[in-house]
Amino acid sequence: MATERHLAAVARPPADSAEPTSPSGVPTSEALASFLRHLANRRSRSGRITSPETVRSYTSALPTAFAGITDLGELAGAGRDRLHANIHAAWGGKAPSTFNAKRAAVGSALTYFHEQDWIGNPAAVLAGLDRAHQPKPTDNRVRTREQIDRLITDKRQPLEDRTLWSMLYSTAARAEEVLRLNVEDLDRANRRARTIRKGGKEDDLLYDIRTARMLGQLLGRRRTGPVFLSTRRAPEDGTARSGEFDKGSRRRRMTYRTAERHLDTASGGWDLHDLRHSRLTHAGEDGATEADLMNLSGHEDRRTLQRYLKPSKEGTHQRLDEIDAQRGTWTPNADELAARMATH
Repeated sequence: MATERHLAAVARPPADSAEPTSPSGVPTSEALASFLRHLANRRSRSGRITSPETVRSYTSALPTAFAGITDLGELAGAGRDRLHANIHAAWGGKAPSTFNAKRAAVGSALTYFHEQDWIGNPAAVLAGLDRAHQPKPTDNRVRTREQIDRLITDKRQPLEDRTLWSMLYSTAARAEEVLRLNVEDLDRANRRARTIRKGGKEDDLLYDIRTARMLGQLLGRRRTGPVFLSTRRAPEDGTARSGEFDKGSRRRRMTYRTAERHLDTASGGWDLHDLRHSRLTHAGEDGATEADLMNLSGHEDRRTLQRYLKPSKEGTHQRLDEIDAQRGTWTPNADELAARMATH
């Protein structure tokens, strides 16, 4: 078992000090390792432990952000500028949500360092590195049922991608919740799939008959391994992580980035979340209750569903047409016809 190193604390400046840090003598790599261990074992207010996906995301982002900063004390001077430059170089050209997420990960690490008395004011380290403007989602994310059907049934696209899109739409799940599925997680007889929701909660995804048929074609005789695979193959030197590739073909699990790129290319600009947003909006238009939508999507707060309960223009137009059709075709009676004839 590895020996836990106890990192020395430093004197903390006053809370209102603009001084970002004091020379600490704490190696950045050891400080980051300590933070990640803390993150992996931390529980939220609901009692749930940090999800493995969050830990992996932070494990990937933080070494990039802190690259070239050997000691936390460097954040008092040139290291602070290096941190900002690293973040801009890695994620400055990405979507605002991505940039803000990585910045938040760095902020969480800095807050932890401050709580351990390894640095001073963490806000001063991030000063000048403002959050990217993130526009609020609009109803433009809701795609019509016809558009989604055309996408899923377009046989010019690979079956792997079309099955993924069908499952994302029918389950209204987050892309990460679907991409992490293994064949063993599928209850194919009942059209359900066991996954880990955002926040670490286990839950069942509910998918439709079309998705079930496509899964049958996609999986064939496969009984283990990731459901959705990329074209990349795992090396045979034993370094590939068990469970992250199909043992028969050695194809790796499809990543979020790959799935996002394939959908963008096939649809001309859609986002993976558009399928989730569209499904919940369509289900709301069809009369699904809040409880139904929460069961479908995994939401635990009714307030977060409100933007999905607003019908799209297409949905409103269709319902108005149906109402008009129910009225039947109006025709004038004999007296009205006689009056019209008298005027001519």
